[in-house]
Amino acid sequence: MRDTGEAPFFSGRPMDTCSLRDQDVALRVLPRGARLVTIEEARENLPKVTRWLAELQAMSDEAHDLTEELEVLLESLDAENEHVVEVAEHLAQLVAHWQKTTAKIEATGTRIACLEPGRLEWYGVVDEHLALYSWSLGEEDIEWYHPIDASFMARKPLIEA
Repeated sequence: MRDTGEAPFFSGRPMDTCSLRDQDVALRVLPRGARLVTIEEARENLPKVTRWLAELQAMSDEAHDLTEELEVLLESLDAENEHVVEVAEHLAQLVAHWQKTTAKIEATGTRIACLEPGRLEWYGVVDEHLALYSWSLGEEDIEWYHPIDASFMARKPLIEA
């Protein structure tokens, strides 16, 4: 990010690699499958991806419980036992649902930065540089970003121009 002494800004224009100061570097750094989104796209998808995030959090708790139950069951029962198989199949269905939900989230350009307490990020452009728009559970809107080589703790406010 250039240091102009002013707060960074983003425009409402669609973001693509042409909006970046150093396209080549940004394209090398952008993970495979990731895509740039505008802040408007990220905000438009926020309500549904936060619902999906809540589903993932509940699934995570359930998967943890099922895994513990399987461990206890396997201490005294064979793997072929009907109850063990039932719990294992339920866990497998939960994993499949997890994968589908995660794919829906990623299809919006959203990445899960942290499941607990719940943080989401989107690759975007701020001040002509690749950045991550950042949202955390409890926030009403996406109002933060951080450079892609920095953590959540380095978040800075987005200031619309």
